[in-house]
Amino acid sequence: MILGKCPYCNANVISKKITARGKNIKVYSCENAKKQYDESEIYVFTSDSTCRFRVYSNTFLKWNKKSFSELEMKKLLKEGQTIVRLHGKKGSSEYFKYVIPHKEYGVSILWEEEIETL
Repeated sequence: MILGKCPYCNANVISKKITARGKNIKVYSCENAKKQYDESEIYVFTSDSTCRFRVYSNTFLKWNKKSFSELEMKKLLKEGQTIVRLHGKKGSSEYFKYVIPHKEYGVSILWEEEIETL
């Protein structure tokens, strides 16, 4: 499924289901970010990859957000940012933060930006 255009090379960003560490998740990646398993069974980019943009749907688990949805990714690709709802440890607090594309990590949270509760 095509979600939008890559923020770095303007190719299509697609959604694929994968299994990682025994969990079924989605990965949103640029069509030019080709990956394969190497001899050590590590998932690496191929030599013909011209882009490395990719985001895993479970990227915000550390902040108790179970999934970064396709809808959130579409908005990020279209508008250059999106707002996500995160939670503190054991759901103690809830807060909203902007997420933007990041060349190395896929996405980055803007911690310093304040957002009024939706």
